[in-house]
Amino acid sequence: MDAGRLTTTDVAGAFRDGDPTAVLVTGACEQHGPHLPLDTDRFLAERVAVAACSSSGDHVLPALPFGYNEKELSFPGTVSVPATTYLDLLVGVGRSVRRSGWSRLVIVNGHGWNNDLVRAATHVLNEDPTFRVACCSYWNLCLSEVRELRESPTPGGMAHGCEFETSLMLHLRPESVRTELIEDEISYRRLPGLHHDLVEKSPMFMPEVFDQLSMSGVIGSPSLATAEKGRVWFDAAAERLSSFLLGFRAAFPRKDAL
Repeated sequence: MDAGRLTTTDVAGAFRDGDPTAVLVTGACEQHGPHLPLDTDRFLAERVAVAACSSSGDHVLPALPFGYNEKELSFPGTVSVPATTYLDLLVGVGRSVRRSGWSRLVIVNGHGWNNDLVRAATHVLNEDPTFRVACCSYWNLCLSEVRELRESPTPGGMAHGCEFETSLMLHLRPESVRTELIEDEISYRRLPGLHHDLVEKSPMFMPEVFDQLSMSGVIGSPSLATAEKGRVWFDAAAERLSSFLLGFRAAFPRKDAL
């Protein structure tokens, strides 16, 4: 359910009659190459969260549309919140969620550079023994299906504006994909043990300014994307998130309002 459309009376009734979890989507406003829109990360994560909550009976809070993105600001349209500010924002939002009556929070992240900050905020928020918080980056919910269907080079060929994100957009909002502008690019410098891939993570991690990784803004092969792949990956992610939400509620039932 979309919590943003509820009134305060509706939420109080939900607390009285049930035990919903608050779900917060963290997105970004950033370039995704010439063929995908700036809202791709927020849109995809939000659609996964909404589909999952429609099954589990939980509530999706209004999404955070901006994220940490200092490394892509050379690409027009990208917006960034500095890292320490973003961490404070997540912790502040989480604590306010608890103070306004929710007993559990799940953060569903849609932007790669947010990931470590979301995990750090989840650590801090769980320092409150009366509050349970979990998080994920949504693509990690469908890894087995991605491995089964991907045609991009492995590892290091599915990272940004790629086969994965383009397939999901072709499934969910095809009118947003500028198919005539799709171009593949996997041109970044490789070092031993270091590559860029959403699914097959490298043992080494070294953030770089994005225009040193890609001329187009793409890291991957979006030409291999299909709506059918997107459907399979989306359905798997939404189903697994819904399953987690149901288990999360059962494991940590509401004990008190505050």
